[in-house]
Amino acid sequence: GKKHGVSADDLRTLLAAPIGGDKERIGSVSLRDSHAHVRVPEDLVDAIITGVHGTQHNEHDVTVERARA
Repeated sequence: GKKHGVSADDLRTLLAAPIGGDKERIGSVSLRDSHAHVRVPEDLVDAIITGVHGTQHNEHDVTVERARA
């Protein structure tokens, strides 16, 4: 989120890496103070979560999960 100094473009780059780097496939990004909501096509969700969850970005642990309904 914002308090971690992450921009929407940073998130798009990070999340697009496991799907070949195509940032255009990452949808809207809503930054909050401590987290962000990002829309992605359903067929990419598992690949993104598997590829990014548990990694680090700018010395911060990354947690990626489906939004709760």
